[in-house]
Amino acid sequence: MAVLRTFLFFLGAAALSSVAVLCLWGDIYLFDYDIPEISLTEIVQELVLAGIVAIHFLLAKKHELLRYCNILVGGFFLTMLIRELDAVFDLISHGSWVWFALLATLCAVILPLKHYRQTLAQLTEYTRSPWYGVMLSGLLAVLVFSRLFGMQAMWHAILADGYVRIVKNAVEEGSESFGYMLCLTASIGYYCNFRRMASRNASLANAGV
Repeated sequence: MAVLRTFLFFLGAAALSSVAVLCLWGDIYLFDYDIPEISLTEIVQELVLAGIVAIHFLLAKKHELLRYCNILVGGFFLTMLIRELDAVFDLISHGSWVWFALLATLCAVILPLKHYRQTLAQLTEYTRSPWYGVMLSGLLAVLVFSRLFGMQAMWHAILADGYVRIVKNAVEEGSESFGYMLCLTASIGYYCNFRRMASRNASLANAGV
């Protein structure tokens, strides 16, 4: 059963990765070889981030176990979501997303800082989760790999006189979307694992163990 569950989860993760590529392909053809601010790729990235935020905040609300860790992780991805929605916040004032991101960060760190000893212990426990490595890989893809691999200077050097901006954009956005899908996969896996762990602990407590 465990092997079957793992295989099914792999298929689900593969489907999520395929969605990222399909959105990119759709944008290229729908928007005349461009990936604008309002596009399938951007919308899916924002929905994925919203899903990750919802998962961690839901766990923080319903379960005391690892509550402060989940608040921090959810708050971190909330700031990333606000950054992705910069075009929306620009309707208020150009660059105003920064202030909303700072506000979200402040709200997310108040309780964890107030209970910093428990927070540190919970963060340590979180790093022992089997899904921590997947989450870390996703963040590396989003924050480091996609930025470096999408450098304009590098693609000018690779394509020379044949440089086309859409190539650089597709590579960068595709790498970023893949990273977000890894983070979502890790969050779903973490959620399922966390619920099993919480249920087991509750059963032991009811049995008086």
